[in-house]
Amino acid sequence: MKKTLILIFVTFIFNSIYSQTNDTISSIIEDVKNSVHDEIQNIEKLNVALKYTYNIPNDSLRNIYFLRLAFYYKKNSDSLKFRETINQSILLSEQLKDSNSLARCYWRLGDFFNNKKNDSAYHYYYNAQDIYKLTSEKFKMGRMLFNMALVQKKVKDYIGSEVSTFNAIEVFKPLNDYKRLYSCYNNLGIIFKNLEEYKKSLEYHSVALDYLKKIKENEILKTYTLNNIGLVYRYQGKYNDAINNFKQALKIDSLYYKDTKQYAILLDNLAYTKFLSNETSELPDLFNESLKIRDSLKIKSGIAVSKLHLAEYYLEKNDTVQSLRYVSEARVSAIESKNLKQVLNSLLLSSKIDHQNGTHYLDTYIHINDSLIKRERQIRDKFARIRFETDQYIIKNEKLSLQNDWIVAISTAIIFFGFLIYVITQQRTRNKELEMEQQQQLANEEIYNLMIDQQDKIEEGRKREKERISLELHDGILGRLFGTRLSLGSLNAKDDTNSKKIREQYINELQSIEEEVRNISHELGLDNFDKTTSYSTMITNLLEEQSKITNFKYQIEDDDRIVWTDIPGHIKINIYRIIQESIQNINKYAQAENVVLDFKKNEDHIILTIKDDGVGFDQDKRSSGIGLKNMKSRVTLLHGQFTINSIPGKGTSISVDVPMT
Repeated sequence: MKKTLILIFVTFIFNSIYSQTNDTISSIIEDVKNSVHDEIQNIEKLNVALKYTYNIPNDSLRNIYFLRLAFYYKKNSDSLKFRETINQSILLSEQLKDSNSLARCYWRLGDFFNNKKNDSAYHYYYNAQDIYKLTSEKFKMGRMLFNMALVQKKVKDYIGSEVSTFNAIEVFKPLNDYKRLYSCYNNLGIIFKNLEEYKKSLEYHSVALDYLKKIKENEILKTYTLNNIGLVYRYQGKYNDAINNFKQALKIDSLYYKDTKQYAILLDNLAYTKFLSNETSELPDLFNESLKIRDSLKIKSGIAVSKLHLAEYYLEKNDTVQSLRYVSEARVSAIESKNLKQVLNSLLLSSKIDHQNGTHYLDTYIHINDSLIKRERQIRDKFARIRFETDQYIIKNEKLSLQNDWIVAISTAIIFFGFLIYVITQQRTRNKELEMEQQQQLANEEIYNLMIDQQDKIEEGRKREKERISLELHDGILGRLFGTRLSLGSLNAKDDTNSKKIREQYINELQSIEEEVRNISHELGLDNFDKTTSYSTMITNLLEEQSKITNFKYQIEDDDRIVWTDIPGHIKINIYRIIQESIQNINKYAQAENVVLDFKKNEDHIILTIKDDGVGFDQDKRSSGIGLKNMKSRVTLLHGQFTINSIPGKGTSISVDVPMT
């Protein structure tokens, strides 16, 4: 008892600590989620939560927290802790065979490498998509396909991006996910613009706008599409159409406040299109306004674009000093933002402005451009290799699966035929055993019939012997004793007191003997069933002897309220014969393992129930046997009721209800 209480106490303490740890981690993560503090403070809090997480004994719960912590480490720009927690989550997900968590890890890694290492981003998005495909999570699979398409577009793998986008569309269409269908068609419009297939580009942007109409709060998204359509028109040289689209986007209500970055992009594109169309009335003010916004937002890549456009503008105005200043500043911003495209544009423009160093700028441009093209080709090849290796892996798995199927099929066939041979062999053996059992049963029946005949003969001999003894006692001994008593009575003529007294004693003694002999004779003349112990013993002996024939187990349940000495002999004889006939039938036909005899007293009636758990029989087919008729006749003679119930496979029950007098 003491140990149990200690165990309960320890368990309670452990659960309390465990629950407190979970609450602490969740509280820290929630605090960081809603935090207005700087990243350093948030990371310090996350480190505390990470320490607690390592001490959680439950792998599944620990995995959940590692994944959540990884998200917030990435959000707060701690790459090392992000990689630590995400790797821990991957290990646990693989150990737990948690496909969903593993896919989420790959998704997070894809987001982490996006804009940093495109081949790694594609690899992890692809792996996540593969898992979601296997688990039939269509929505998430579609998102991964779209993410893959965006990465492919960045490295100019336009065909691959187109294929991935269409695959995503096939997923999103049945889901009626209009927002993501808009994004997919918008991406197709950009792809075909970059492929200089402007007609197709405009068609896809038009489809994107159609889906946009089905989306609530779509004004900001509409500015993106109008901007993209404007760029297509600009590349076609249709400057007025381009300007109209940019202006239409800028008219969106409160765009400056809703999406300041997009507002700056539209201003710059409008300004540059006006510059290309020689409409310079609002220039360079529009350029400067866009640059001011981008500078306030610290968007380095945007700053580079704005300054490049200003450099072109001042070059057109023959102000090479201003133009060279802006192009130099643009190159610095492009390098800081790791925007190689703008770095190349700045070098090419510098070669046109600074004729003295033009060759140097062109050589640098060619070197970087060649490296970039080579790198992009390598990444595109890597994308193809990832898809190829995955397809090969799938084909290999399919082959292995087919081989396994054949192995299983052949093994199953071998096992089946082996089992069939075994069954046939066993059946033959069983048939032989049954044949032998039938022969043995016949032999047992013959032996049983012989035993019954022998027992009947013995009983008949006993009966004749008892009758003979009864007659001898009654007619012989009693006759002589009766004569002696009469003789002694005649001697009573003597009158002396002593003689009379002696003769009286002898006469009394002879009367006593006569009565005793008469009782013995009477008892022998009746059957043995008037003695209680003798009757119970006879039933027990009957069952004991009969049970040895077919090895059944028996049980006798007697009612103490039945006083067998008070039961007439003819009732006991008939009950005995009914039991005898029933047990004989059980041995012959029932194949029973257990037999129960139950005696009950109900007011002035004896109720006997005989039950067995043998094979039973159909009462409609076997209701007129001689044995059953005999039992019914005996019960009828006793003015009782006879009932039999039998179900094939569930045994037989016989009930006898007779009066006690």
